[in-house]
Amino acid sequence: MYLREVLWWAALLQLWLWSGGEPRRFSQKFDDSPLANALVDADTLLQRFGRRDTIELQISAASPTIRIEKVDSRTALYAPDSLSAVAGVYALLEEKHGITFVHPKHTIQTPFLRQWKQLEISPRFHYRGFHLHTQHPIELTEALHDPDFPQAEQLVREYIDWLTRNRQNYFEFCLLRTVDLERWIPYFRRLVSYAKARGIEVGIDLSLRMQQQYAFQLMPRWQKKGPSLRYYLKAIASTGISRLNVELTAAEFVGKSWGSWKDSLTAYGEALGLRLMTRQHVVPPEKYAVGKFHAEELPPSLTLCVHSVMCYGLRDTLVPVYRCKDFSHLYRTILAERGKRNVWYYPETAYWVTFDNSVPVWLLSYLRSRLEDILTVEGLVEGHLTFSSGWDVGYWLFDWSVARWSWRYKYDGVEVSPFAAEGLVRLFGGDTASWQRLIFFQDSVLVGRNGLSYITPTTPIDEISWNRLPGFQPRLPTPPWRLYYSPKRHRSLIEPVLEGFRHALSSWPSWPELPQGEGERGLLFSELRAAWELTRLRVAFRYHWLAALVSPPASKSERVHIDSLYRLLSEAERWVSQLPVRYPHTVQKRICRPARCRHPHPAYRFGYLYPAVSLHFWQREIGQVEEGKWSVWYKNLWNIPRIIGLW
Repeated sequence: MYLREVLWWAALLQLWLWSGGEPRRFSQKFDDSPLANALVDADTLLQRFGRRDTIELQISAASPTIRIEKVDSRTALYAPDSLSAVAGVYALLEEKHGITFVHPKHTIQTPFLRQWKQLEISPRFHYRGFHLHTQHPIELTEALHDPDFPQAEQLVREYIDWLTRNRQNYFEFCLLRTVDLERWIPYFRRLVSYAKARGIEVGIDLSLRMQQQYAFQLMPRWQKKGPSLRYYLKAIASTGISRLNVELTAAEFVGKSWGSWKDSLTAYGEALGLRLMTRQHVVPPEKYAVGKFHAEELPPSLTLCVHSVMCYGLRDTLVPVYRCKDFSHLYRTILAERGKRNVWYYPETAYWVTFDNSVPVWLLSYLRSRLEDILTVEGLVEGHLTFSSGWDVGYWLFDWSVARWSWRYKYDGVEVSPFAAEGLVRLFGGDTASWQRLIFFQDSVLVGRNGLSYITPTTPIDEISWNRLPGFQPRLPTPPWRLYYSPKRHRSLIEPVLEGFRHALSSWPSWPELPQGEGERGLLFSELRAAWELTRLRVAFRYHWLAALVSPPASKSERVHIDSLYRLLSEAERWVSQLPVRYPHTVQKRICRPARCRHPHPAYRFGYLYPAVSLHFWQREIGQVEEGKWSVWYKNLWNIPRIIGLW
């Protein structure tokens, strides 16, 4: 019902529509459009925080950008279309009233705002969205798959609201083959309908025939022929989604395997009105264990998502992951493919398994690399799709920052350049240089000097075969058991690292002493301080762990270092106890008890926060160095056959 020009009024206790020279009371929604929903939501938020505003909103194609002006006691908002107006409404709440949407469960008010009379905002990318990697048991894995999960629909709606309020327009998650498709389709149809009413386009991530981590298979591995591809596409399309992000390979290190089904996939998908996407993994094309993958061989109708991992950026010169030296091959793909097809950039804000928030460590390098990459790919890609693997242990800061950086902001005609510590300054105030120093210091030690290779736990792949199987994460230059069994031989290799850690720990910056504020903002401040201290303790812990490994066996020096490990573990346990647990089901070792159901949906049998809260990897590493137990099965968390798809 929106004409080229429509004038709205919104006040604290009521909303008004100005039509034909007469105001009409807007005390409730008159339709289910994104703009109507945004106005009602804005009205509710203003009431919640005790704020008052009258908003004139003019929608006109003559306005190329979203412009907000303070006029006397009211605010004028000009937008080119109704969806842009939705973004403008939430920018107004954030930039004028300090109502800030940092987490799906935390909307806070911050007093640290820029002063302005006119604000212009414009998107850096046509599509701005998030991929929830529900192959891992993260916060919404069960809620997105199980209609009977407690408060499932409410949890997902909270997240959709978070996306809308942060001016995003796309959302997808990994569908798992353990889903009960018949019961799930009507449930998810309701969620897609809600997302559309909030201005969010929805997609599904699944696979053609991928084996690992219970990815949903359009062509199940046991079925060679039959109608499954067409059947599954039709069933999934009936939920109302608009996109499918399809994994074409059998695994991350296994190249082209789609065969003739690639053509059937594109034909069936397009007939159903689905836009198809796929991804280029971070593995360099020449480093695949089996087969090959070349983006230029894909049909031009497929949107290509170029995927980078962890806290490394496209321009970083040292990226010791997935057989990479750097990510220059990904940047070359973006440049080569952008003229042939739609290209999205697909970076991570957490890696989960044994790298960051499950250890736990809080890697501020994500702030630096994600911002650098956004500025690098702006103008080159159609969309920015953030691969998210959980928000707790401070990782919500990264998702929220990325969402904000996907827009440009011009205050009183002057465009303000984003900076890595922007979120910290906006939330807590204080000296910008002090916050920037924390990011620079940690980034320099852990990424620039490759400290991550020395603080990251070994993976099951490392422990099964260090040399023959591909390394995924940063890791030691030699297996830790070699250090343990031949300490004298390897001490010269490790001593420079130990010296670097000693220097870093002696100069590790303190968390700023600022007024924490009251309520939720104070709790968020405390959470980030705990995450900062846990990261420092992790560096100290691995310093003593490495020092113990290269100490003479059964020596006094070895005992001193092992005692230090126990002391640091105890200190880390005190900090972990201060971390909030917003989704208790993610901490449970087993999400689903065998007496109640067969298994949880993901291939992992424990919640993503379970290793973090239990400090599992820290305890395992003490046992390794104290007892000399280096088997992959020692204190093993992983059902490896289940994860790699043997069953």
